Amino acid sequence: MKISAATTNAQHLIYDPSALAAARVIAVMVPGALSRISMFDAAAVWASRGYGLAHYRFPGLDGRDVSPPLSIRQAADEITSLAAAYPDKPIRLLGFSTGGPVVLTAGARLEGDVRIALMASAVEQGGGALTFARGMRDLAQAAARVRSVSLRPLWLEYYQVLLFGRQVWHDASLAARAREIIAVRRDKIVFPQGGLPQAHTRDLRRWQFPRGASFDPRRVRLFWGSADPVFSRRQQYGLAKALGGAPVTEYKDQGHLLFASHPEVFEDIYAFFEDRRDAATGAGLSD
Repeated sequence: MKISAATTNAQHLIYDPSALAAARVIAVMVPGALSRISMFDAAAVWASRGYGLAHYRFPGLDGRDVSPPLSIRQAADEITSLAAAYPDKPIRLLGFSTGGPVVLTAGARLEGDVRIALMASAVEQGGGALTFARGMRDLAQAAARVRSVSLRPLWLEYYQVLLFGRQVWHDASLAARAREIIAVRRDKIVFPQGGLPQAHTRDLRRWQFPRGASFDPRRVRLFWGSADPVFSRRQQYGLAKALGGAPVTEYKDQGHLLFASHPEVFEDIYAFFEDRRDAATGAGLSD
């Protein structure tokens, strides 16, 4: 998404007020750590279907200063304030990775016609020591493969794992697909530098599931790649259980970056938002 004069900055949310006022549904999209709002480009078509789109910007990206760092509570406050300004509109929340806790924190406060989609969502405390250890192991293996600890080649090697999981290092066809995606997305890839990792994840390491929150599992859905190297099956299904048994749409052989490796996920999310019964159909899905 390009930020233009037609958009309004309500603190860190970007949206067109006239589009939201005319929309039949408002969708708020929250990216994850090291992700620009352009990750939602494939969902821009929703605007032609009557959706008003709002996007949350992470520190240091999309025109926002790197300081102050992300506050999950404050981000949720902005979303709930936006929803309150349009009390008669259905609200749809989509959070990717670290954006998952943001939309869950906001969604726990909202009433009415609200649906929440979680794409490769982060979990309590960002998964803690186990998630951190998995990431360090994968980065070490990536460094060994490129024989370098220089940021750019190391991160691009690890990016392949984020796309398709560790299997990409043993499957030539997957590796070729990963390189193609990286070539197309090269200008959109955010590298972990300039204080971004700390600004994006510090608060996540403290985040806990909203206490006392009651979610209708029919109105929450997880979208997760079975080869996700960041958040494990146990962690994703544990989150689904905490959400009252919310369903998980699982994509076989896909990794963490579903928006890049399998952009069709946005059509599945749209179907869920519209409460269509085909919300979990398509190649490579299990439910």
